[in-house]
Amino acid sequence: MQQQIESLVRKKKYMKELNISTEVKIDDPRGYKVQKISKMARLIDEFTTLAKRKNIIWSFTQCDVTEARRKIRKHYEQTGEKISFTAFIITVFARTVANHKNPMNAMRKGKKKLYIFDDVDVMTNIERKLPDGTKKPVSYTIRKAQTKTLKEISQELREAQQVKHVQAATGQKNPILKKLAKNVHKFPKFIRRIILNKMFSDPIFKKKAMGTVGVTAVGMFGSGMGKMIHLTPHTLSLGVGGMESLPTNYEGKIILRDQIGLTLAMDHAIIDGAPAARFFHDLRQMIMFFCHEADWCFKSL
Repeated sequence: MQQQIESLVRKKKYMKELNISTEVKIDDPRGYKVQKISKMARLIDEFTTLAKRKNIIWSFTQCDVTEARRKIRKHYEQTGEKISFTAFIITVFARTVANHKNPMNAMRKGKKKLYIFDDVDVMTNIERKLPDGTKKPVSYTIRKAQTKTLKEISQELREAQQVKHVQAATGQKNPILKKLAKNVHKFPKFIRRIILNKMFSDPIFKKKAMGTVGVTAVGMFGSGMGKMIHLTPHTLSLGVGGMESLPTNYEGKIILRDQIGLTLAMDHAIIDGAPAARFFHDLRQMIMFFCHEADWCFKSL
């Protein structure tokens, strides 16, 4: 009897984790439905087509986040304040990029110039609830992320989810660029191409429009270990996959520890293997150990 109850509980848990969409009813006698592709979806297609021109290489790993999750849970139990795990990753990522500005926070202009930026502007994806009740991921850029604490970035992401207009959630204060970001998907294709080509070829314009680095956190939409191969318009982008408790050699014992899948996507025209390896090593060490006692991380809560 006890085994049957446990089996039902597990089944209920797994069913909750399934991302099952509402079944679409098709009344058309042809047996299928034709639907227009949105202008925003077409813009994303054009955007990723241009991103494919980069010489992207990927590096994969997994990272122990047991201690980080414990501190986030403890903070919630003591204060009732929810701290976004994505905010934690972005905070640590931005600080690590700031320590490796060249070449991690750099962009090329043509074949002879390299722009190296002081400020780490992190473009990420947040999930917003639309007026019709559906949820949709939209882009948001955290400006000067290397100067902000975990608490500040978590609050900023939470506020960005409440922005009235989806396209306004860009982290952009320049009114012209903010209006452009909001309406670019409405422009004719040839004008969109001019804007996108300008964005990809001009480092200053690109930084203002989409930041200097990217974080894509698909793990917040599901569960279980996973790593990704993602396209990026940035020189450096971190892909945050799923999380899972896995057997780990910890202090000489094999125990279950929370592991998260991480992917670095890098423009090989700017980032070589050795700097990439050093950066990845520092990022993992920062996530697992060094950020825990830093004033800008959990001590800021």
